[in-house]
Amino acid sequence: MSFFQKLLALLGITSAAVGSAIASEAESMPVRNVTSHNEWVNKVAEDYAGVSAGVEVNRRCSILSPADTKKLERDLEEFTKVLTGQINPEFLAMAREASRAIAAEEPYNSCDTDARQAVADAQEFVAWWLNEIKVGNQ
Repeated sequence: MSFFQKLLALLGITSAAVGSAIASEAESMPVRNVTSHNEWVNKVAEDYAGVSAGVEVNRRCSILSPADTKKLERDLEEFTKVLTGQINPEFLAMAREASRAIAAEEPYNSCDTDARQAVADAQEFVAWWLNEIKVGNQ
């Protein structure tokens, strides 16, 4: 079971939209062809959980430099603020709690390739979403 599949299972997310997004996880890019609001909510929730998990893995493993760590954490805070009005805040809190649990498990707690990939994905996902939200608000 992949990192995101574990996280989503802990959160109880099993929708078809998220399932198809997991299938494209190997691309390491957020899904950009969302056609409905429900798909958008599912995808942003999935990516939010992944970003939160990447932050937690980085906290445990110190993969990023201090400056990059601060940026990733600030970006997660900004992402959380933006999503709070659009996604149930309880879900966001659950996602962060589940992320802490997964970061403590193998293969992420060994701080090797999988951990580095989770952190890199988190940086990529949060940058994409913050840009998408910024562009969407213009």
